[in-house]
Amino acid sequence: MTYGINGSSQLAPDAEPAIRRWYRFFPCFVRRWSKTQSSSIIEQLSLGVRYFDLRIAQRDEKFYYCHALFAMEIFEPLIELRQFLDSHPEELVVLDMQHFYDLTPNHHQQLHKELIQFFGHRLYSTTEGSLLDCTLNRCLEMQRQVVIIYRRCPIPLPLRFWPSFAWPTPWPNKASVKKLQSFLEDSLLSRQPQQGYVSQCLITPTGRYIAFRVFFSLKRTARRVDKKLYPWITEQTPGPFDPKEKPRVNVFLGDFVELKDGQFCNWVMDLNSKLEPEEEDEAAI
Repeated sequence: MTYGINGSSQLAPDAEPAIRRWYRFFPCFVRRWSKTQSSSIIEQLSLGVRYFDLRIAQRDEKFYYCHALFAMEIFEPLIELRQFLDSHPEELVVLDMQHFYDLTPNHHQQLHKELIQFFGHRLYSTTEGSLLDCTLNRCLEMQRQVVIIYRRCPIPLPLRFWPSFAWPTPWPNKASVKKLQSFLEDSLLSRQPQQGYVSQCLITPTGRYIAFRVFFSLKRTARRVDKKLYPWITEQTPGPFDPKEKPRVNVFLGDFVELKDGQFCNWVMDLNSKLEPEEEDEAAI
């Protein structure tokens, strides 16, 4: 949701000390390196995106998306998402609430209540079966359209939400695409058959990396990542697998998914052509 970062966006609680120093003198520079998407949620959905990686911060008793800077209030784009789901009953989306900043236990409790009220019957609950049972066909029959993963919660998690261990998302924390690919290959081997799994196809720029690329942005970095990861992505296979088989891919995460008419999204969706007919409702996203 970082497309909501604009010229009036203020520093968020997740901003590192170096970012805070740079923001004092070069706010435009910080905005360039804080935005990871420039397409709206509807534009992303139109490209085929069905997984959203979210950071949430609290300010003045309200909840906002953030990535070093504050973006919009959390329900602004979710209203558009809900409208999309209502007009596309066969679609399923995954909302991965990865990080929380400045939230007390009471804030978490409030956010749980608001999310459950907002999505209502659309939520696919942990009581309705395992993730292996969460196929497109079954969700359509049950009228379930939203999976919420809620990580790092300091209070008991409602049964409507999925815990972090159900859907691992290893953070590469690499500034080199070569090292990133090695990480993606090695970490995928840890996936268990009953789990979802996120392959984070992005690099994490260090302060030194950014300092030598003052006039660059994350978008330029994303172009390079996409170009070099293309062979690895396209050789992957999605779908279920047995414990004795090599783990398969599930979700792909990338920055600026609209680049070159959404080529990243197309690569991922094309992987689903490798599925057997009986596996077609267990697609990669």
